[in-house]
Amino acid sequence: MRKALVYIICLTLISLGTGTLWAKDKYTVAILPFAIHSAENIDYIKQGVEEMLTARISAAEKITVIKKADVRQELQNAQIKDINSQNVLEIGKKFTADYVVWGSITKIGNSISLDGKLTNIEQAKSNLAISSQSSSLDDVIPKINDFSENIISHILGTAPPAQTAVSETSPGPSAASRESQIIAGMRSGGRKAGTLTSVINAEFINAPSPFKRQGFWMSQKIPTELKGMDIGDVNNDGANEIVLIDKNAVYIYQKTQDDLKLLETIKGPSYETYRAVDIADINRNGINEIFVTVTQDTFVKSFVLEFKDGKYEKIASGIRLFLRVIDTPSGMPLLLGQELGFGKPFDTPIYEVIWKDKAYVTDQKMQIPQGLSVYGLNIDNVGTGGGGEKILALDDLDYLYILDKTTKSLPSLTSFGFASEKIIWRSEDVYGGSNNFIENLDKNNPDDPRAKSTYINLRILTADTNNDGKKEIIIVKNLSSTARLLKQLKLFTASEIYNLEWDGLGMSENWRTKKINGYVADYAIKDVDNDGRHEIVLALVMSVGVSLRDRSVLVVYELDAPQQ
Repeated sequence: MRKALVYIICLTLISLGTGTLWAKDKYTVAILPFAIHSAENIDYIKQGVEEMLTARISAAEKITVIKKADVRQELQNAQIKDINSQNVLEIGKKFTADYVVWGSITKIGNSISLDGKLTNIEQAKSNLAISSQSSSLDDVIPKINDFSENIISHILGTAPPAQTAVSETSPGPSAASRESQIIAGMRSGGRKAGTLTSVINAEFINAPSPFKRQGFWMSQKIPTELKGMDIGDVNNDGANEIVLIDKNAVYIYQKTQDDLKLLETIKGPSYETYRAVDIADINRNGINEIFVTVTQDTFVKSFVLEFKDGKYEKIASGIRLFLRVIDTPSGMPLLLGQELGFGKPFDTPIYEVIWKDKAYVTDQKMQIPQGLSVYGLNIDNVGTGGGGEKILALDDLDYLYILDKTTKSLPSLTSFGFASEKIIWRSEDVYGGSNNFIENLDKNNPDDPRAKSTYINLRILTADTNNDGKKEIIIVKNLSSTARLLKQLKLFTASEIYNLEWDGLGMSENWRTKKINGYVADYAIKDVDNDGRHEIVLALVMSVGVSLRDRSVLVVYELDAPQQ
């Protein structure tokens, strides 16, 4: 009896030490986003590390890695920003995971430190860790490989293989592996080789100062805080004009070689607030209309201007819709409308708006998830495949989504545990951002849900800037000194422009601009100077505040590389 007991104890100790006895048929691993400590943006390293670990670990037959999108969604739902050992256990239990991989990446100068841990959820402790400091990214990549192999051997109870250098490329261009793509992306700083400098104005992307670039133009100061902008021929003279709005006025400018020439000012009453402006010929009479979205207290009362007999006339007013024009892949503009919601302002369906019987009326209900705003929205394929157009949208937290068309609500698509096929991709970072918010709509009922601040987000634009026959997403990220902590005043003071392209698995960053001093109120990719080529045009607010004079400028960047 004593021999049997000793035998059982020995077996137990061996099993606890090696994990090889009574092994499971399948193990589940969650890989959490690595924390970043760096003065510069190294998201491309963070994403590369996570993707390499995922690719390596999931290759093992008995190990399943939880989808990255599901992990991100749970972190968002649990409002976890700084990951620690306690919430690692909580997340692991939420997914019934056996192990959780987590850690941090630190970059100081050229030095890169990688710290990673493998936490056993059942034992509530870290069984494996890596800590390395490297002088370059090339030295980091083998460390990631070693860490992933050690993770696999620890979980499965096998001997780790001899450590070998990581191959940069697979044999032959047709056999390029996902891992080689990840490594190439990390080494290129998140940019795809061969897509930029020959086509895009490199000074637009890489110049050390935003205002010391070739192919760059900035207008004179405009003494107001701009709220919106669009570009198009609005007086039927064959040339494009620039239509700007502030709180309660419409300004129509013509760009000359040296400055902006003011053609018209159309003022509204002080009790109205202008929210957005768009240009399109929706009534199909050959003259572009100007669509201005307006709010007054608890009402939306938009209006439409059109040039007639030498002046701008209101051809429609009191339209109870938030309005937005988007350019469709067919080349035809599409006017979208959304009623003010009873709860949240944008928690209502989105409709196509048409001209019928001398009025703008809602037509077909769009296959766009309810819960999205008509602002921060576009419809395009952007190379995702699968046939048909996709919904490109920013949610109310400024995360970027690519979705298949659906009438299901956004909350139902993103609820935990619901693996919706309609969500093609969701960003890990925020984009957009706006100081243009609807505040306290019902002053008599401050506790009404509609009284909470809701933001008129920026556009999402698409364009084929690298001439590969596939559109990319061009999107602005406004940067806040308060890190978006304040609900009613986000204090955006700087901005960046991003180019995102579908790489087969998600949207990857082709390029971004250097930081631009100023908050982008609106932007467009249109021919602003009537030279037959499109430019990126920013309505840039340089300063806003009680003690400072509101001051805005129009900034124009040539996309083409400057001629030498």
